[in-house]
Amino acid sequence: MEKVTLKKLSVENYKKFEAKEFDFAGRTEVSGRNRQGKTSLMDAYFDVLTGKLADGTLPNNIRRKVDGEEVNDPVVRELVIDVDGTEYVVQKKTKKGKSSNTVEYYVNGIKRNKTEYMEILKRIADPDTIAMCSNARVFLNEIQKATAKARETLGGIAGFSESQFRAEHPEYEWIKNEGVEGDSIEEILKARRRDLRKAKSDVDDIAKQIRKEQSRQVECDETLPAQRDDLLDLLKENEKQEKVLCDASREYDRISIELAGLKRSRDALVEKAGKTAREKHDRITSLLYTLKSDKKNAENKLRLAEMDLEHANKGIERHKAALAQAKKKYTEALKEKWGGDTELTAIRGEEFDPELAICPTCGQTLPEEQVETAKRKFEFNKQSRISKKLGEKEQFEKNKRTKLEQITEDGNEASEGLKTANETKKEAEAAIEATKKEITSLALEIAETEKEAEKPIPEPDMSGDEEYKAVCGKISALEESLNGIGNGENDRILLSNNRHSLEAKLRDVEAKIKTQTARLEEKANNLETMQEEQKKLSQKQANIQQKVDQLTKYSIEKNKALAAVINPHFKHFQFQFLDYTQDGEPMETCRMICNGIDYANGLNHSDRILCDIDLVMGLQEMNDLRLPVWVDDTESINSDRIPGLDTQMILLKVSDGELSVKNI
Repeated sequence: MEKVTLKKLSVENYKKFEAKEFDFAGRTEVSGRNRQGKTSLMDAYFDVLTGKLADGTLPNNIRRKVDGEEVNDPVVRELVIDVDGTEYVVQKKTKKGKSSNTVEYYVNGIKRNKTEYMEILKRIADPDTIAMCSNARVFLNEIQKATAKARETLGGIAGFSESQFRAEHPEYEWIKNEGVEGDSIEEILKARRRDLRKAKSDVDDIAKQIRKEQSRQVECDETLPAQRDDLLDLLKENEKQEKVLCDASREYDRISIELAGLKRSRDALVEKAGKTAREKHDRITSLLYTLKSDKKNAENKLRLAEMDLEHANKGIERHKAALAQAKKKYTEALKEKWGGDTELTAIRGEEFDPELAICPTCGQTLPEEQVETAKRKFEFNKQSRISKKLGEKEQFEKNKRTKLEQITEDGNEASEGLKTANETKKEAEAAIEATKKEITSLALEIAETEKEAEKPIPEPDMSGDEEYKAVCGKISALEESLNGIGNGENDRILLSNNRHSLEAKLRDVEAKIKTQTARLEEKANNLETMQEEQKKLSQKQANIQQKVDQLTKYSIEKNKALAAVINPHFKHFQFQFLDYTQDGEPMETCRMICNGIDYANGLNHSDRILCDIDLVMGLQEMNDLRLPVWVDDTESINSDRIPGLDTQMILLKVSDGELSVKNI
């Protein structure tokens, strides 16, 4: 059995803590006012051992803040734990990066990667098991989320599985094929009960439909066949009369066709005569568009010429200023003189000092050769200084010439620029004048053209068109012929209307006969179909009912077996895995019952704390572990009610003082 004891917990920049270290004993009380950091210590413990906070969430917002801003220093949480007599120091360090945080892992001061770190911790147990066996809230949250998952978790820890149970009870082996893979018996039963309710409803519905169909009356008219025969005879007689009129109307139709062709020819001649006028109007419209486009282009050209004029004026002012500046600089440069002539004259006038021929030590005249050497040295230095000054004068004159040349070049450039700017100005002024005249001319032309475009297109004059007159004459002659012939249109209309009326009556009678026959057949077929469907639905209901009964029996026996395996590990409460609906149907659940009271409904806080401790200890027993037990909200329970355990217990309680961690 693995036994783990927390000996020390240290944090840096973790939540509200800047840097703190806490010692833990066999039974440790963590107390203080709300928001003093009690839960933060529990979070740090689970963060190191499981990678999650106490509530199961990821450790995202754990960095200490100062004035609302996160500090940049690393976030450190470190545990000193005893595992079966061997001490381990485990540490996580989160460093802040430019784009994301990085986490470093240490075991006994040795840096590990995450995989190595977790493998070392898994020697105790996997992270989920550590969390579940240290904090009751973890498993309680699982119960709240999904009771089926909670039962599965308990069964897995205790070595109980539905597959094994079915293997021991072969009569239930078929259940594994009833639901989707992973479905619990609870989910399968819910689905089958829904199926059963649907099946019962379907049986009741089909029975109602059969009774309704049996009571439905079908009305029958015995005279309908005779009515149909009379209408058929009348239609034959109407057809004979229509055939007689048909022959008489053929000549009428021929002339009508010829007349329609002549009218189309007449219309074509009118269309052709009007084409010239339309084309003239189109040319005027096109010319107007072109003139407006030319005027717009001229206006754009005027704006560009005005911009050129503006730029030229600015250039003239700029080049005039530059030319004046160059003249001023040239005059000033001419006046510059080299200031070393006086010093040069002085150097040239210097003579050898006789004092240099006397020894400064003894005062005697130096030997002649030494005097000559001194004179040569003097003359050499004198000539060197003269050469230097002459070089300076030459360089000055050279620089002066260069400066004058540059000023002259700048002046010439300004003069040339001034000339160019004046030319540009003249060109721009000429362009502006010419363009304004062009715009005025175009505006006048546009006004005249718009007047022409607004005139309506005249109707063509056909009075002088001989072809048009001939076609119109033929049209008049044919129209007169048609009026004389007549087409028997009225008689044909009467016969046609009579035929349509008889056909409509015949269709109505035949439809009634068909409908009447169909209704009788429909009723017989419907009854037969419904009775067959009733048999199928009744059998389906019976089959589903049998499965529901078998599944219910399986659920009862399975959950009894599960309770027999699980509940011996718990003393203060017992798990209830089976409940009953108001209809008396068994329903799988996962409830904690203490002295007949549901943990989640009605149990007082003190007994809840005891249940939490019992839950964690039972889970530890089933996992063969002894881990520190964290119990929150213990301020409402007397300490003498908290049982003594063969494991470390850390009790969190709200008090009036500052945060305190002490052995009790």
